Amino acid sequence: MTETQSVTLDTIYKGSVKNLRGPARVGDMPALVFEYSDAYSVFDWGRMPDPLPRKGEALALLAADWLERLESPEAWKDFSRSPVAHALRKANRFGSGFIELGEQLQARGLRTHYLGALAQAPDREALAPERLAQLRAPLRHLAVRRVSAVKPALGSILGRAVPDYLATRSSPAPRLVPLEVVFRFSCPEGSSLIERVAKDSSYLAQLGFADYRVAPGQSWDFPVLELFTKLEASDRPLTLSEALAISGLSATQLQELLLRTAWVAGFLKALCARSRIELADGKLEWGVDADGGIFLVDAIGPDELRLLKDGVQLSKEFLRKSYRETPWYAAVGAAKRQAKLQGTADWKRLVGEGPPHLAAATQELGSQLYMALANELTGRRWFESAWKLEQVVEAVKRLGEVGG
Repeated sequence: MTETQSVTLDTIYKGSVKNLRGPARVGDMPALVFEYSDAYSVFDWGRMPDPLPRKGEALALLAADWLERLESPEAWKDFSRSPVAHALRKANRFGSGFIELGEQLQARGLRTHYLGALAQAPDREALAPERLAQLRAPLRHLAVRRVSAVKPALGSILGRAVPDYLATRSSPAPRLVPLEVVFRFSCPEGSSLIERVAKDSSYLAQLGFADYRVAPGQSWDFPVLELFTKLEASDRPLTLSEALAISGLSATQLQELLLRTAWVAGFLKALCARSRIELADGKLEWGVDADGGIFLVDAIGPDELRLLKDGVQLSKEFLRKSYRETPWYAAVGAAKRQAKLQGTADWKRLVGEGPPHLAAATQELGSQLYMALANELTGRRWFESAWKLEQVVEAVKRLGEVGG
């Protein structure tokens, strides 16, 4: 196929928020295209019935901007002089290896799967991505390095459905590490960490944070690091030994992945602090090369992070709240409990009804939230019609007061 031949890239996977299209290439590098949609997902349901206009463009812009910064040694050097980096180093609890990794990031930047932004929907296999500074209008397509991701098979042991990770661990490199790594700088009211610690008082000790106290409003300079499944029907927390078993990594690699998460978390916290936004927690995903090298994959944005300004959450949380008083939400909770008792992963078939539509005002606020965050956090006014972030904060606050 020549460079000038036009093709339609296949949709390889249609996700709850973004689609994967390909196969494609950037030079000789096998690549995929992230196509960000205006859809959103809550409670592990998948795509909800209402779009949030321009959300996909906002997420693509934020992901491109932050991934480009993370790859830049100069950005890491700048971060190393920040109060957040100083506090992170001072609170380090994992020895000289953490400090050495920070120095490596200042020298080489962070490796990611990002290959560049695409100004238009791709119509050919050979991609020509650009850096964000070269583009003048919002976009919703990013080129990324192709990474294999094989879901665990659903096996049966003594009549119970269990995930079998053999094929996942054996998939060709570069491959996705089948873990979500969650970092937490603070513990807002309603944090799921509070519930996990209440159920198991040894939970944090198992993860290396035995001396951390968990309570609403608690914060830490060095983030709590948790591990969850990534490729199962519902995410579930993992101990270090469980994460090691399903990941296919060595203990040394898993530790490196966790320490890199802490550094990236600090980097993002400092970026948000420039806009007087608090980064409370977030989740990252990683890939591994044939030679064992660890690199950042997937996206970074408001859907992966819990952001707060003036105590108000700038995330999907206000959308979640709009569903919590509905019969559908109650049905989802009951279905998950029933599926757990039955030993099945297919809880959605037990719900019996789809989610209700959002109110028009809530849908508009969701759209404005993403556009305002993209304008603010990238430092460029991509969306002229977007509200100022302060307006969004006040609107979310009012919605919460009405809902309460």
